[in-house]
Amino acid sequence: MPVTLHNEIEIAVTAEKLFSYVTQPWKWHEWHPSSRSATAVKDVLAADDEFEEIIEVQPLAPLPPRLKRTTRYRVIESVPFHTWTVEGKMKDGWIRIRYDFEEKGGVTFFARTLDFSVSGLNRILMPVLRSNMEKLSLVALNNLKQKLEAKPDES
Repeated sequence: MPVTLHNEIEIAVTAEKLFSYVTQPWKWHEWHPSSRSATAVKDVLAADDEFEEIIEVQPLAPLPPRLKRTTRYRVIESVPFHTWTVEGKMKDGWIRIRYDFEEKGGVTFFARTLDFSVSGLNRILMPVLRSNMEKLSLVALNNLKQKLEAKPDES
């Protein structure tokens, strides 16, 4: 059974700046704790473009087993500064990430919706995976907010 996680946050940057940053998966590791790296052949990803991401999760945290996997994504929707959606497949499941942006007065209301499902033995871990991913999603969005709202050094 698929899981849906939805989070929203206000970030004091323009929708253009936020969109331009979060739609570069090779930068996800800068703000999302599970992302390790990503590669794409284009600098700006539009509908039908593809990329790969390596993620690492620790479903039984704080216990040490870590699951590392490669996910192959395809952009299924890209409306600059408004919405961006990708779907990904991994060996034991699928994932869909949707970003929505609404700018009002220099502040962007950012919504991130994550849908995912796993198969095989990982289905047994689904309650723990969901709980951990709920916590990581909040950490990720707060990291994103701090990173983008940080003022550059004036030195």
